[in-house]
Amino acid sequence: ITQKIFLSEILYIESQGNYVKIVCAERVVTSYSSISLIEEKLPEAKFLRVHRSFIVSTDKITAFSGTTIMIGKYQIPIGRSYKTLVEQRLNVE
Repeated sequence: ITQKIFLSEILYIESQGNYVKIVCAERVVTSYSSISLIEEKLPEAKFLRVHRSFIVSTDKITAFSGTTIMIGKYQIPIGRSYKTLVEQRLNVE
């Protein structure tokens, strides 16, 4: 089954082994793909890799600290190796 997902719907994407879980406000879609492959297709201005297993929609971030990002009720960890990049991107926007 093919499902169309608009970029504006996506809250965050989580890697789960050989699958990715795409979390939207209204639904969750699981797809057989790698998070790196998905990351290549996303517009860099709107999405940010914050962890080995997570990509977030920068428009949907409601709060952040040095170790986590909040998107509504979801708490997403910031990986150590991504921390500097995340801080640079979020302080600029």
